[in-house]
Amino acid sequence: MMTMPEMIEPFIQRGLFADVDTAVAEMARNYTTQHIQQYQDTINRLQAHYGMTYEQFLTYLQVRADILAQNPDPALNEAVMQEEEDALEWKIAQDMLHNWLSIQAEASL
Repeated sequence: MMTMPEMIEPFIQRGLFADVDTAVAEMARNYTTQHIQQYQDTINRLQAHYGMTYEQFLTYLQVRADILAQNPDPALNEAVMQEEEDALEWKIAQDMLHNWLSIQAEASL
């Protein structure tokens, strides 16, 4: 297994980075930024699709579930199931965005 300096050396030899520390810092910054953008894109897509925030969506979803409980409807049931999947995706994206933003702040990236 290669050491960190051995892995980074080709980048330094080609003049992409001045040294190992600079390379690692920039790669970490880029990796972190990529993940932040990925999860922010997911959140933005879901907000645009539903026209509301995650918190508003949870309230909307609860109302829909209450309606479904009172009046069973296969079409509504299918729609609510899809919305629940979207709610899970949204929640995961929010949690992961928070985690990556925390890493960015802690590492001063």
